[in-house]
Amino acid sequence: TSRGPVLVEVNAGRFNGVDFGLLADVCVGHNAYDVTLDAYFDQAAWVALPALPPRALRGAGRLVKLVASEEGVLRAAALPPAGLESLVRWGPEPSEPGEPVALTVDNNSCAGYAWLLHADEAVVAADCAALHELQAAGRLFDVDSASGAES
Repeated sequence: TSRGPVLVEVNAGRFNGVDFGLLADVCVGHNAYDVTLDAYFDQAAWVALPALPPRALRGAGRLVKLVASEEGVLRAAALPPAGLESLVRWGPEPSEPGEPVALTVDNNSCAGYAWLLHADEAVVAADCAALHELQAAGRLFDVDSASGAES
């Protein structure tokens, strides 16, 4: 600017680098990443954005942090649980046999993410509850806890 450099904060840190764009695109119609780029590089797209958020969401979505309730070594691939109607993306960390599984103790040690999307909020809520039940029971990951997790 004419006064020198200006610091602009977009508050993107609260998402901690997690890809929430799909959820925002489906539920709201756009996401912060794309509209920020539009503001700089596509004036027509930027001007076309609504001035206010929608009165109602276009669908229901949740980004569910996965929890590893025991540590050790993954015995089998971490496949998505069957029967989750709203599950659209599955991103466990670890995911392949032989990888170490660290116990989830806080937000930074989560064991990946599950993206849930559906037109019906009740379906998303039920799938989220089912994931939480699997996590609490230690059935989300097939872990050999006798071998211990590697550091």
